[in-house]
Amino acid sequence: MPELPEVETVCRFLHAKLLEKKMIDIKVNQANLRAPVTQNINEVLKDGIVTNVRRRGKYIIWEMSNSALVIIHLGMSGKLLYFDGQTPIGKHDHVIFFLEDSSSIVYNDPRRFGLIVVINAKEEEQFFRYLGIEPLTDDFSGSTLRKLLAGKTASIKSVLMNSKIIVGIGNIYAAESLFLAGILPFRLAKDLSQEECDKLVIAIKNTLTNAINAGGSTLKDYAKPSGLPGYFQHYFKVYGRAGKPCVICKNTILSVRQSGRSTFYCSKCQNS
Repeated sequence: MPELPEVETVCRFLHAKLLEKKMIDIKVNQANLRAPVTQNINEVLKDGIVTNVRRRGKYIIWEMSNSALVIIHLGMSGKLLYFDGQTPIGKHDHVIFFLEDSSSIVYNDPRRFGLIVVINAKEEEQFFRYLGIEPLTDDFSGSTLRKLLAGKTASIKSVLMNSKIIVGIGNIYAAESLFLAGILPFRLAKDLSQEECDKLVIAIKNTLTNAINAGGSTLKDYAKPSGLPGYFQHYFKVYGRAGKPCVICKNTILSVRQSGRSTFYCSKCQNS
């Protein structure tokens, strides 16, 4: 599933391509995604102008000139592909947005776990009411993290991946951030000290920022709207490296199942 860096990469690309452009048509080939595509999406969006593209958690948001918001979630395998000119139609191309300059955005999703809905701008706060703090904002600090962890008896890795607490950090970036901070993923969240929270916040911000700069991580389904892969997977320190030597201490990277997901760590470097 695309995580924060992949979604942010998509948003930045689309911001450059869509801003101030008019939508002239929307074609829905398959409306049955995780939730049904908004039934009158063409009626609501046609002739509207895209005024902004931004992200909230793992959601992509297009702001329209008529105060409508297009909310998109890529699910497990979704992609937004950009075409400048003729639009080839593929088997899993479910929704196509045609723009005034003959370009188009195609939502492709083999598993159909994604989401495309249109809401009014006034409904945004309610729509995202369950989402936690954004980790790349100034509000996300070591002191904030320690308050969020207070009383939490779940593992620190599980808490980092809980979007109701912190948004956008999935399995990959939780593992990489904990490695950089030198913290074992099994530690109880409530037991982290202030110093450890400070280190972990810095590690999270650095990991996410570096991943965004690399265009995200492509392991299977994810691709940028240009169709090109991301490259951060080439810089993984622990994720997917079980049995390989640690890049710092040369100790063997270990892997266990934790809450149904693979957890990768170095028992020597992550000794707290």
